[in-house]
Amino acid sequence: MGAVAIGFAAPASAATLAACTTMTAFERSGQNIMVPTTKGSPSCQIGRDYAANTTIVSRFQATMRQCYGGLNLASPYSDEKVGQLATDGSFGPRTEAALKAVQSAIGTAADGIYGPNTRDRMRFATSSRYVCVRY
Repeated sequence: MGAVAIGFAAPASAATLAACTTMTAFERSGQNIMVPTTKGSPSCQIGRDYAANTTIVSRFQATMRQCYGGLNLASPYSDEKVGQLATDGSFGPRTEAALKAVQSAIGTAADGIYGPNTRDRMRFATSSRYVCVRY
């Protein structure tokens, strides 16, 4: 009997991308949205192990608050709402729990890491902050 090789695909979040370093305006549905980027590329990561600067994190927190404020954070903070998340620029456990809640709501892996899969399904606040538009 011959040997059988079994391969496993790495999860999408396992791909090594650079940390997001800036926010860039993109036009979607006739609106400007600010999306985390690095060196002009929207393919970057934000997470507890993917440090982005405090300005990027605070803007990302503000977008989650604006667009997903009614969601409950993931456990162990499930009694709190995303809309209550502090926009302090620190990607700590509550920001991770908020991102996991958003990821669950948009149908991506709830791994607490913002990357291309999350970006492609997530809504972002427009410059007016009155509307949220999908990337």
